[in-house]
Amino acid sequence: MINIKTLIKNNYSELILFSIIFLFFMQMLSDLAERIYDYALLGLKPTLHILALLFLFSSIALLFFRKPISDITLFILGELIIVTRLIEPLLKGEGLLILAGISVSGFLIFFPAIFTRSKNKEQQTGITLGVSLAIAVALSVLFRTVNSTLDVSVYRWYQIIGWVLGILASLMLVGMLLRSEKPAQIKSKDEESPVKFGRILLLTLGLSSVFIIIWFTFISPTVISRWTEGNYIGIVIGVLVMLTLFIVGMILKPDLMNLIKSWMLWSWNGLFALSLTFTVMMHQIIPTYGLFFPDNPAAYPIVAFPTAWFYHIPLVMMILLSPIIYIDFILLSRELLKMKPKPAKIGGGFTLGAGLYILIMIFMQVLPNVWGYLRPISTGFRDLYWLAFLIPGLFITIPIILFKKDTMKFVKTARELKSKSIILTILGLIFLGTVVGALVTSPHPGTPDEEKTSLIIMTFNIREGVNNTGEKNYDGQLELIRSVNPDIIALQECDPARIGGGNSDVVRYFANKLNMYSYRGPKTVANTYGTAILSKYPITSVAAFFMFSTHQQIGTTQAQIRFNSTLSFNVFSNHPAARTPEAKVYQIEQILSRTVGLDNVLLMGDFNFRPYSESYNITVATLDDSWEQKWLSPAATRIDHIFLSPGLTVLDAVYIEKGQSDHPAYWVEIQL
Repeated sequence: MINIKTLIKNNYSELILFSIIFLFFMQMLSDLAERIYDYALLGLKPTLHILALLFLFSSIALLFFRKPISDITLFILGELIIVTRLIEPLLKGEGLLILAGISVSGFLIFFPAIFTRSKNKEQQTGITLGVSLAIAVALSVLFRTVNSTLDVSVYRWYQIIGWVLGILASLMLVGMLLRSEKPAQIKSKDEESPVKFGRILLLTLGLSSVFIIIWFTFISPTVISRWTEGNYIGIVIGVLVMLTLFIVGMILKPDLMNLIKSWMLWSWNGLFALSLTFTVMMHQIIPTYGLFFPDNPAAYPIVAFPTAWFYHIPLVMMILLSPIIYIDFILLSRELLKMKPKPAKIGGGFTLGAGLYILIMIFMQVLPNVWGYLRPISTGFRDLYWLAFLIPGLFITIPIILFKKDTMKFVKTARELKSKSIILTILGLIFLGTVVGALVTSPHPGTPDEEKTSLIIMTFNIREGVNNTGEKNYDGQLELIRSVNPDIIALQECDPARIGGGNSDVVRYFANKLNMYSYRGPKTVANTYGTAILSKYPITSVAAFFMFSTHQQIGTTQAQIRFNSTLSFNVFSNHPAARTPEAKVYQIEQILSRTVGLDNVLLMGDFNFRPYSESYNITVATLDDSWEQKWLSPAATRIDHIFLSPGLTVLDAVYIEKGQSDHPAYWVEIQL
């Protein structure tokens, strides 16, 4: 008869355990930041939900432990991470926020506690942690790619994937308990020769920087694609190839790392940090003014540079150099493991070097997007989005000065051939599943009907894919769009491909599910709220341009859509915002200047002005209000409009009040 305890004990794998724990941590950290942003910042007036950021300081609990953390305590913390992760997707509202916070809290105690252990396995444990982190990232890329950037393991009935992983991780935790050894009767290095807190803090900052870079950049490759307008499938494959090469190398030939000298490590890190920063900066540059938008209204509209091939040089370098972050993770972990610091010291290090540091980096990512709303703090962050990548790049480089020679020494691992084969097979399946998923889910627009006598065009402010109560609502909004079945769609507030939106890409999600052509502009690095155009008909040319702003950067998407060989439309998706009447006038004049000389203009969006206002009157002096043309009077309380070139005939015009957002959806049918 099979002995379950023996079976679990013999098959316990730290690699499996940490791969799943790291994956769950990144998922919950992403959810925590997204929920806080949606509840506390999306309304642009901070609420008490922002206090959920205090979960990041949970490592402070380690200050109350005098001895190394026991196996049973680690088991309880591990189960807390797992159980809260499995329950969290089933909840809504504050419950989801709290469960995500508890899961993150559990990790921020569990992970630093690993370094207090007195077992002398720094060599193998360091490699295990680094490879586990890389596998976790590969799984994240897979789960997001197969569901058009929404993590499939927390989506509908596919949550069974998360439950399978959670059960597997729980079994590994049981195996950890069953294989636990009595603590070695030796003094810790901290007791023999007290380790300086500054050393622990610097190493912790390095570890946290690895997590931050992965979270900001690699767990969802659509983020990189939206920074750069790079080929999404190419970026997915590039990220995955480098992950695969790192994992295979560490499993089969880790001793090859002995060829890397300290100066090579410095150079590799430095080049990666620069390429990461320049990948962002290159795409922030605007004509004439460089990285910083001018405050002079006369300078606008500013048309963004078209993306030339050489803009992608830093991107390619960043992806090719990316394995260094996992190598750093191995070396940083080894150095901390050798120290075996007391819980109080590692707790203090993670409270500052993880909790406080991650909090600061969250704000450095978010504040450039809302620089005019949280004055005076936010104002100084305008146009500094790139800084949120330079800083962690520096902090994975600086701790190299702390590495000792034995930390840099790699020996060939003693894994059995069978174990290696299983890992490589799983890795191959992840790679294949991700590539197939990217290809299958990409939009494949059908042949458009050129015999149609009318077109349905639609504008929809989707509030970053959430509803009026702050709940993620991609599918609700998608069903509303499908019910209208528009030929052309203009979207506003569609910029969630950053941590405030859970690194999900609502434009890609809609385009994939609707099988439509799409253009989202300006790039996310410009820190606008995002506008996009989707179409059943080919998009033949595109542009993104900026208007003057007093409190947030304003960007508009422009595209030419070809209906047939003789008929094209010039489509604009627009979302201006201003706090003064003068600024509102500047903005609409700058937008209208882009329509001069164009035929068949469709100017759509959330204009933030109502009929009979000065901005509205300026607009209708040039273009027709579609609602007024159909119903003979303006929609007096509306700010979502569709303006048309004179001569286009409106057959129908409908506002959908329950727009699955905080705005109604508006569509019109025009005669061809």
